[in-house]
Amino acid sequence: MAKDYIPLGDVAARGTTMIEVRCGRCERHGRLSVDRLLAEWGADASLRDIMHEQIGSCPHRNDAQIYTRRDPYCPTLVELFARPRRADICAVVG
Repeated sequence: MAKDYIPLGDVAARGTTMIEVRCGRCERHGRLSVDRLLAEWGADASLRDIMHEQIGSCPHRNDAQIYTRRDPYCPTLVELFARPRRADICAVVG
């Protein structure tokens, strides 16, 4: 059965040492050590849960209005797990 989240162990297996976390609505951002997260959360931990826990200090974390609520995202994951574009594949093959 497919998982609906990215386990922290999958990120570590790809050789990443730091994860960048950014807020989708403001300038808040930071970097998290994969080794520290593995020690604290374990390899099966969901990155979605970790990111939501890490933005705990944001005053807008649980706003009642969906338009002001903060949404963390991880640019590092896009680089690691995004499927290659067709043009990139053609450049390698062609």
